[in-house]
Amino acid sequence: MKKTTSTRNATSCIVRNIVAPCILFASAAPSFGVITGSYVVNPDNSVTYSYEVDNSAGGFDISIWSLEFPFAPPDWNQLDAPAGDVTVPNLDWVALAGTPVTGASAQDFWSLGAAGDVLVNDTLTGFSFTSAFLPGMISYHEFSAAGQSASGQTFGPAVAPSTVPDGSSRLLEAIVMASFVAAGARRKWNEQATTIQSVS
Repeated sequence: MKKTTSTRNATSCIVRNIVAPCILFASAAPSFGVITGSYVVNPDNSVTYSYEVDNSAGGFDISIWSLEFPFAPPDWNQLDAPAGDVTVPNLDWVALAGTPVTGASAQDFWSLGAAGDVLVNDTLTGFSFTSAFLPGMISYHEFSAAGQSASGQTFGPAVAPSTVPDGSSRLLEAIVMASFVAAGARRKWNEQATTIQSVS
């Protein structure tokens, strides 16, 4: 009986020692806001891209965020309306051309003060613009006023439009293909991010 009890105590000790570091690892995992992109194809074959800043799992308030594109320059006026072609949620936000970190061009969105920041646990929608470029996966970066930052991937203009006789059907085919490719790239990026977090 004593042997059984001591085996049970030893097992209990081992389980406790394994579980504790796992809990510490889970609580130490970094969290950041997510920029979610969506798009609608317009009758003229242009594409309207809309974005939501979801900071419900964020680790800092977002005061600036940026999209990066594989082309330069963009085919829309990068200032916020009415001076430009970009829609922002309210008067606390402005849009302007950004300086890309890794891409060929960038679209920036700036909060004009703390009152406009996307706070931790909050979500903000209402960012959009229209482009002839077809959707694919692009990079985004988000920043706090204190200099914290995070990056990820979302849908955005990425593929140069092609001139074809039957524009509407070919455009739809191209968008469907780009979406499949983008979804695969996003899945692969998420798997890599998960692997990196698991290893660290």
